[in-house]
Amino acid sequence: MDRTSAPSPAMVRFWGFWPTLGFSAIVGVVNGIAGLLAVLAVVDFNLISNPNFNWTEYVFNSIGTQFNAVIVTSVIVSDAVSLAVIGGLVLARHGASIKEYLALNPIPVKTVVKLVFLTLGLVAVSIFIDSFRNLPNNPQPGPIYEGVWPVFAWFAVVLVAPLFEEVMFRGFMFQGFLRTRLGPALAIILPAIWWGLLHAQYGVFDRGVIIVLGIVLATVRLKTGSLYAPLAMHATWNLISMIRLSFLT
Repeated sequence: MDRTSAPSPAMVRFWGFWPTLGFSAIVGVVNGIAGLLAVLAVVDFNLISNPNFNWTEYVFNSIGTQFNAVIVTSVIVSDAVSLAVIGGLVLARHGASIKEYLALNPIPVKTVVKLVFLTLGLVAVSIFIDSFRNLPNNPQPGPIYEGVWPVFAWFAVVLVAPLFEEVMFRGFMFQGFLRTRLGPALAIILPAIWWGLLHAQYGVFDRGVIIVLGIVLATVRLKTGSLYAPLAMHATWNLISMIRLSFLT
C-alpha cells in the first residue's frame, strides 16, 4: 500500500504510555456516562409524552437485535462527547495538532480501493468460518428499527461509531503506545484486545473476530501512516454488516 508523507514524529509531542493508558480509561468512563445520560434523556422524553411508557422493555428487550431511539442516541451522543475529550487531550499536549497527532494524512484513491477490497475479503472469511459454527436456532428477531428513522441508525453505525473507535484505538492509543520499548507490537496488539473486550455484548467468537480485525486495522494504520486507512476499512465493515442485517432479518 502507498504510504503518504506525514509530519515528522520528532516534531510532535505525544503522550507517553502511562498517560495514554490513564487518559484512555478516562475516555472510556466518559463514554459510558455520556451514553447513560443520553439513555435517561430519551426515556424521560418518552415518559413525558406517554406516562404509560414501558421503558424497561423498550431499553432491554431489543438490545443486540434491533435499533431503537435509546441505542442510536446513546451511540451518537457518547461517541461525540468522547471525540471532544480526545481532541482536548491532544491539544493539551503542547506542540501537537489534532491532524498531526492522529495522523490525519490523505491517502490515494487507489489505496482506498485496495482497502475496500481487503475488507470485503475479510468479511467473506469471517462469514465462511462462521458457517461452520453450530449455533442454536434463535427465534426470529423483532423489527430492526423501532421508534427511530433508519438513516440515524445507519449514521450511528457506519460513520459515528467507526470514527470514534478509530480515533480512540488506532489514533490516540496507537500513538501513545508506539513509542515504548515494545513499539509497534504494543501499539497494534493492546488497543486491539481492549477494543475486542469492549464489545461485551457479543459472544467469544465475535469478540475474537473483533480483536483480529483490530490487529489488521492497526497494521494498516502503521503501513499507510494515516488514520483514514483503518477508518475506511472499519466504515466499510460496518456498512456491510448493516446491509446483511437489513436483508437477512
